[in-house]
Formats: sequence, C-alpha cells, structure tokens
Amino acid sequence: MRLEISADDDVLKRVGNRLAAASDNRGARTAMARVLNHEGDKGRTQIKRYLAQTTGMKPSMINVGFRTRRASAWNLDYEFSQRGSETNLNMFRAKQGARGVSAAPWNVRRVFPSTFTIPRYGNKVFKRLTENRFPLKPLFGPNLAREIVKGAPRDAYEAIPLRLAARVAHELDFIGL
Repeated sequence: MRLEISADDDVLKRVGNRLAAASDNRGARTAMARVLNHEGDKGRTQIKRYLAQTTGMKPSMINVGFRTRRASAWNLDYEFSQRGSETNLNMFRAKQGARGVSAAPWNVRRVFPSTFTIPRYGNKVFKRLTENRFPLKPLFGPNLAREIVKGAPRDAYEAIPLRLAARVAHELDFIGL
C-alpha cells in the first residue's frame, strides 16, 4: 500500500504568491527540500513512536527495517518505507515457561500454550504441528508494514500536509521572500 502527501488548494492559496516569487530565486528549491525534510522527519518520528507503543517492539528493532529517502533541491520527494517481513514472537520480550512461551505482541502479555524457543535458531518461538518431533511452525506477531498503514501511524502521516503551509511560510521568511 502506498500513502501520498499532497497539498490541497488551501495551502496553495496561502503561500502561492510567495512561492511564485521565490521560484525565480536560486534557493527556493533548497527551501522546499528543507520544508519536506523537516515535516517528513517529524512525521516519521511520530510514526515510529506509535509503532513502538502499539506493537510492543523495541524502538531499535523498528529502526532496523525503516528506510528513509530525504528530499533534495534536485528531487523534491520525501519517502519512507518499512520492510514487510513477519516478526517472530521472540522480538516481543518472549520468556520460556513451563506452560509455554510468554510474549507481549501488541503490548499485551500472554502465554502461548505448547510453544517453545530454540536457542540455536536465535530463540525463535515454535509450535509442533503433530505429535512427532517435526514439523515445526514458527509463531509470528505484528507485521510492521501492515501496522504502519492503520490507526495512529496513519493519522500521524495524514497530519503532515496540514503543517506544510506554515513551514513553507517560515522557510520563505528565512530566505527573505
């Protein structure tokens, strides 16, 4: 799924004349890149915080799959993405117990009966599919790529265009237009 930021007519009405005057200036594209980077970084930080709160993962683990491409004067695009791989239950403070593994996906601790961890495989959580020793099935928690497009992270993302007009005006004041 792809989320896009676009400035509506209200934003263009407020700063349209100043942007037209700045388009003749050499530093206008640099100022616009700074606007996109500033507001994009603020939104990215909020999204990471919401993901850490809702999924129960450590913030350092959320950073592992996060990729950001910042805007420049030549490319006025700000893009961030999250890798869409499944997350094993061992990433949610999993603890081996007598009745099974206790883990806290979605920030709710519970016991997963008849499960166990295997240290040789990075303490990943598994469950047997039959009475036999094999086959094993890994157990997964929230997928960050799916979590980023719903709830509070999506609301934080959709709030970015609302702040763009004020930031554009600030940057235009900064460069003297």
